[in-house]
Amino acid sequence: MRKLLDIGKEQLKKLINEMGNEALNSLKDARNSLGGEFNSTEEISSKLHLLRNEVLDIATELLVRYSPVASDLRFIQSSIDVSYDLYRISRYAMEIERTAKIVGAEESELLREGFELTVGAVKTAIEAFENLDEVSAGKLLEIDNRIDDLYIQSLENLKSSASSPVEALIMRHLERISDHAKEIGARVVYVKEGKRV
Repeated sequence: MRKLLDIGKEQLKKLINEMGNEALNSLKDARNSLGGEFNSTEEISSKLHLLRNEVLDIATELLVRYSPVASDLRFIQSSIDVSYDLYRISRYAMEIERTAKIVGAEESELLREGFELTVGAVKTAIEAFENLDEVSAGKLLEIDNRIDDLYIQSLENLKSSASSPVEALIMRHLERISDHAKEIGARVVYVKEGKRV
């Protein structure tokens, strides 16, 4: 029975990894949309929705069939949460592309830094969960704080017309994506130590 549980956990890991790669692709496409290149963020988001359903099906089966405990249970629960976070990341990327398509947007210095930090946060989160690496997960708080600062700066720039409302809206989406990456990092701590942070 232990072996079957391990096989199921490996299936979850594989799906989460695939979802992570697709979430990163959606972010790349969202960034490219600022240059007028509109790709497939909607398709990617739809794919992640289907993959999330697979995660839910496998996780439910593992919970019902094997009654896992301790770190096995926490890993399965966290896989469900992480699949949601990755799906939401793709939805925010889709909103960035939609915004760029409808109202137009160019990549400012603020957005360039915001995208670089956000992509870095998502990569770090995916790797941290894949390896259950608490040190990497801990780095996400610092990255998230920097992205929060950029978002606040974009709002403050609106007072002096130093930026556009579109820039602030896109920064808001990047800030939310970063929050989801931080939540993925929190799941690493939960799986390893049983602590919710």
